[in-house]
Amino acid sequence: MHILCHRGVEYRNKKLGKSEIRLVCATRPHIQRVVGIGFQPGFDPAKIVSASQTGDIQFLDFRNQSDAYLTIDAHRGSLTALAVHRHAPIVASGSAKQLVKVFSLEGDQLGTVRYHPTFMAQKIGPVSCLAFHPFQVMLAAGAADSFVTLYADDSILAR
Repeated sequence: MHILCHRGVEYRNKKLGKSEIRLVCATRPHIQRVVGIGFQPGFDPAKIVSASQTGDIQFLDFRNQSDAYLTIDAHRGSLTALAVHRHAPIVASGSAKQLVKVFSLEGDQLGTVRYHPTFMAQKIGPVSCLAFHPFQVMLAAGAADSFVTLYADDSILAR
């Protein structure tokens, strides 16, 4: 399966052994450039999460060709990265305004990492990419200031 982004979202299913690619579904849930996309955790390949530069995160089910079934206004006009955890029911978004937000699949905000200009505080630059660890609830963030940071839940750090 392949997902291609260009002013919208296309979901393609490529059959193994054949060079034919058939368009399964296409939609345009955003008004600006798509900056991130990922499959939701679980075994349902029709559900994806898509994020646009305007700051909205859309939860889409391609079996239902209408509007998104959930929209999160995560950032105001500065969303630059999206990560969807492979197994845990969470998504993370990053912005050019030095901010990372973590949400549940129901749209509840679970946490925030932001820039603090104090001497001992954690610092984060404008976020350029995000990635979850495939099996643990750990989030890596890459920033425009060339820093890579790793974030984890307190329960993981206590081990």
